[in-house]
Amino acid sequence: ADLLGAVRPGTVDVLLFNPPYVPTSEEEAAGGQAERDISAAWAGGPDGRVVVDRLLPDLGRLLSARGVFYLLGVRENRPDELAAQVEAQHGMRAELIAERRAQNERLFVMRFSRSQPASA
Repeated sequence: ADLLGAVRPGTVDVLLFNPPYVPTSEEEAAGGQAERDISAAWAGGPDGRVVVDRLLPDLGRLLSARGVFYLLGVRENRPDELAAQVEAQHGMRAELIAERRAQNERLFVMRFSRSQPASA
């Protein structure tokens, strides 16, 4: 199934995304998807962003005018780079809203939102 095929543009108010984010080899990520193996749940490719990078180019058109996007990831996914990419592509601002260590993973949650014009 396509990642975004069933989503109408501009209709998403809140998007929570917990993609496969663990850095793995390209082979493990592709193999998990092709074989529908349990590793597809975590295998995110070399920088853990194979699935995230598929979503980001379409993020701006998916979200409604007041839509927000929450992303769960690990430090190896380079959250600062993700924030800069989304700002450059969609004019959205990013906010790191949570960080937590879970065994050997350093998890984060980011909130992305459109810049709202100041009220008059």
